Amino acid sequence: MMNKKLAALLASAVMLGQAGLMSGVFAQTDASNTTSNSQETLQLASVIGHPDFNVNADQSPQDQPSDTADIYTIGNGPGTLPTVIQVLPQDDDTTSLFVNGTEILRFQGEAAGMDSHSRVKTIASRLNQLLDNNRQTANSIRPALVNNLPVIQAGNQTLVTVDAQSAKTVQENPLKLALLYSNRIRQALGQSALDAKILENLAENTPNYKSTGKVQTGMASWYGPYFHGRRSADGSRFNQFAMTAAHRTLPFGTIVRVINQRTHKSCYVKITDRGPFAHGRIIDLSRGAAKKIDMLGSGVARVSVEVVQKRG
Repeated sequence: MMNKKLAALLASAVMLGQAGLMSGVFAQTDASNTTSNSQETLQLASVIGHPDFNVNADQSPQDQPSDTADIYTIGNGPGTLPTVIQVLPQDDDTTSLFVNGTEILRFQGEAAGMDSHSRVKTIASRLNQLLDNNRQTANSIRPALVNNLPVIQAGNQTLVTVDAQSAKTVQENPLKLALLYSNRIRQALGQSALDAKILENLAENTPNYKSTGKVQTGMASWYGPYFHGRRSADGSRFNQFAMTAAHRTLPFGTIVRVINQRTHKSCYVKITDRGPFAHGRIIDLSRGAAKKIDMLGSGVARVSVEVVQKRG
């Protein structure tokens, strides 16, 4: 049974959330550890399908928004107030996520087959689970890139994926939006904001490629030590640790993104050789590329091969 003090706290948090939604503005935290005094229009984000999202039975995409907030509470020990996570639905298919009375983000409409309430509820449940299982989770929340997509992670778990369309709607870079949402969660949980320099490090490790729309799906294999140092079909010396691959028909020099369908890890490789010649296989990766997508142990893996080209 909820005591009177906690009930008053939750009621106050809900009222604060409703007031913030009515005004549609809030004090935005920037990426340089400072809090802006200006009021800025609340930004929208979106969740796209991601392997780390596990929607439980009570979080079905068919769930309809409720008239009241879904509230998760996490005890923080004797003498301290609990962490309060709220899912607050609105009348126009808009739902907000609040943490300790602070509005973190707001979703509108459907994405990946889920309405706004189901999407926010999924995030709230995931955050609740992670915080309840590990008290250090709050300090591990940060933006990251998973398969070249900006996400918010807690440790190695993905909470939110920020898609390009949502970022375009608010005229913001997706990676910067991921940092903004990460910092709101961190500060609502009593952690310091992350500096914008973290984005520079992520950007440096992001290949500057875009898809051409040509995708092939099938089995991949890898080759390594026996061929190391020998001539590849394009005339270069094969280096088993370099990010290269053999393909039957793609022109030499073609860059492809290879995604392991089981692990969802990906890498970019250059076609320098011909093969594979085993029936049913579509690409033969170098040892280095196979390690990158976690298929060394299995020897083969089902992958998608996407032809890409440089931007600009």
